[in-house]
Amino acid sequence: MASSRTAAPLIALLLTAFLAGCGHPTGAVWAGTNASASPSASDLPSLPDPAGSSSVPTDSPSASPTAGPPTPTPPKPPVPPGNQSTAQAVLAQLNAWRTAAGLRPYTMLPGLVASAHKHNLVMIAGCGLSHRCPGEPDLGKRISAQGVHWTAAGENIGESGPNANTGTAITNAATGLDLAMFKEKPPNDGHRHNLLSSSFTHIGIDVVRDSHGTVWLTQDFSN
Repeated sequence: MASSRTAAPLIALLLTAFLAGCGHPTGAVWAGTNASASPSASDLPSLPDPAGSSSVPTDSPSASPTAGPPTPTPPKPPVPPGNQSTAQAVLAQLNAWRTAAGLRPYTMLPGLVASAHKHNLVMIAGCGLSHRCPGEPDLGKRISAQGVHWTAAGENIGESGPNANTGTAITNAATGLDLAMFKEKPPNDGHRHNLLSSSFTHIGIDVVRDSHGTVWLTQDFSN
């Protein structure tokens, strides 16, 4: 949704979201928009024959060895899907906090969900916990690419693990990360500001458990 916010407040809001401090609940809860059990960060891949060479015939030529069949490339592991039931549990928990604070509930927006899921996959692929991985656009461009029109945006990210591959364990990990963000205290409360923002109206929540048992949570926000 569009609003009449000017560019200057938007920049200030994003800096607040990205540069707030960290705490240590179930894992490390980080800067402005990430909570993590073990955080890491970084910035969404025959030679010719020699001249004059010639063959010398022989009376009993021997065949040159032939190369065997090429070694097949091992298949890539399947891309893990987002866990929609867990995302809904995180949304329900978050909206209960917002209602208690006198704020309107967030509405899940498909474009923000798509942006959050793609970012989770990029982090899982080797980038680690970061708001911007190498070669990935920044948050604003990522959500715009999914058709989201916005003038204010933010993001929370977190990881926790290892966790069992059960619905209950994955949900507990994701809601636990969310709770750690909610319990932040000033001045290290950038995640909490996003959760209880009066500027944002929409959210995209994506939760993925990778092959190592780590649960990744990304929340993208917009107005």
